[in-house]
Amino acid sequence: MGDNTQQKTKQYQKIDLYKTEVPYKILKTISKEAAQKYQMVVFEKKDSLIKVAMVNPEDVEALNALRFIASQSGLEIEIYKISSEDFNEVFKGYDRPDVVIDKAVKDYEIKEKKLAKQVDETKKKKELTSREMGLAPVEKIVDVIINHAILGGASDIHIEPMEKSLRVRYRVDGDLFTSFTMAKNIAPAIVSRVKIMSNLRIDEKRKPQDGRLKIVYEGKNIDVRVSTLPTSEGEKVVMRLLEKQEGLDEFEKLGLGGRNLDIIEKEIQEPYGIILVTGPTGSGKSTTIFTALNKINKIDRNIVTLEDPVEYKVPVVNHSQVKPDIGFTFASGLRSILRQDPDIIMVGEIRDGETAELATHAALTGHLVLSTLHTNDAMGAIPRLVDMGIEPFLLSSSLRVSIAQRLIRKLCDSCKKQTQPSQRIKEYILKSLELIPEEEKKRRIPDFDSQNIKIWEAPGCPKCKNTGTKGRIAIFEVVECTKEMRSIIDDDLTATALNKEFRRQGATFMREDGVIKALNGDITIEAVEQATSVDETEPSEKTQEQSEESEIRPQKKETVQSQSPAAEEQTVKIK
Repeated sequence: MGDNTQQKTKQYQKIDLYKTEVPYKILKTISKEAAQKYQMVVFEKKDSLIKVAMVNPEDVEALNALRFIASQSGLEIEIYKISSEDFNEVFKGYDRPDVVIDKAVKDYEIKEKKLAKQVDETKKKKELTSREMGLAPVEKIVDVIINHAILGGASDIHIEPMEKSLRVRYRVDGDLFTSFTMAKNIAPAIVSRVKIMSNLRIDEKRKPQDGRLKIVYEGKNIDVRVSTLPTSEGEKVVMRLLEKQEGLDEFEKLGLGGRNLDIIEKEIQEPYGIILVTGPTGSGKSTTIFTALNKINKIDRNIVTLEDPVEYKVPVVNHSQVKPDIGFTFASGLRSILRQDPDIIMVGEIRDGETAELATHAALTGHLVLSTLHTNDAMGAIPRLVDMGIEPFLLSSSLRVSIAQRLIRKLCDSCKKQTQPSQRIKEYILKSLELIPEEEKKRRIPDFDSQNIKIWEAPGCPKCKNTGTKGRIAIFEVVECTKEMRSIIDDDLTATALNKEFRRQGATFMREDGVIKALNGDITIEAVEQATSVDETEPSEKTQEQSEESEIRPQKKETVQSQSPAAEEQTVKIK
């Protein structure tokens, strides 16, 4: 064996393993400690033959260690040379999350069996909490779940008990994917550990609970919102990761440009009025609002927020959490804020007529109010507020700008490339651009050639995990409440009149903003079509005829129940 090994080490060749994922069952042929010490890894195993990659195949001490492993296991060895960079990549396989979690689960099961032997039959029938069975393995599992989410850029972690297993899913760039599955018997311990970290009651399993915690990870401060929900298979946990200050410094990073950027930067500097950001849940409204707050946050201004729950924390800003169960709602909180001598007020969401009325009153009495509203487009905010009971003449005097947005997955900068569009896509692009003012087109897509249109695609690479996308960017439409718009709100509030004013302003619909971003290589045309296909951006002929005959009238006030308040937060340092 020794002579065979010695002979083969003299005939090594260099091998590239950078893009090779070696299964852990092959890696563990050599222990992690030995692999690290001697800079060698097993990358292939067939019958009694193993292939070993070494940074230095002539290292006598490493060869002696390899001979010992071979003699103990009865293995034949082939040795190859590997670069230090490739070795470091392959070595990461020893610390893959699934490997660490698998080991921690086995440790948990061993401890659980030992504990079960020490308790009576009554105790055996009771669910064991993480406190009772020893925290170490469960702590490790939860740490790995959170660490892996942070490294992968996940926004949410879903810990879900299934019929026969426990599933962990991550939401990355808006999409959910399964990362781990574990034995279901460990689910109660993991849920209890998360509850302990976020100051929730571990003995309350019948009701949903909301909590918060802070994580310190590699010098980064990350806020985590925790929500538990009883299901038929056990308690489900969702953790939302909010990295402080990320993406909150520049509007351009969010996707704003051209006329849209000019209007928003101008309007947030005004001393009073309402600035609305609209869109569905998960469209990035809060990020846009807090970017604006960061821009206008000065020591001589009193800025107060009213949120449910508090997401981002901005220095010097006074953040307030609504608590509906004790009567502290958006409406009652807004009344209290007005007695706090505010300059700028941020209301997390206008959910009912009372909150809308108070926000309008605050704007009319010299305060700048920023808030969000659930509508499909920027123009939709106007009839929505009227429908909530706001008098048109009050709305026209208080509204400054309405912004609508959607989030779209961004093309990977490392592998994207230009390509020729199909005839259908070419026609879609030209139709989308035909009503955009020439000045705006020249400013935002200066190299555009209608005779030679190019779009972008990304086939995928290691940096984007072969998805072709990395990160997200927003598409926007921005409507300014001009003198003409105020006149329409007061006298002729119809869909046709609103859309005519939209075009007169030179505004761009989200679809058009998306096409501009696609031509600049930020996103794909297909993603734009998917994100905007459900929105009726232009009124049909039938809609125009109907809207000319009838004005938009207020219908009824709506009241939406606020969500449960978040529990007190604490800081946890992830190992």
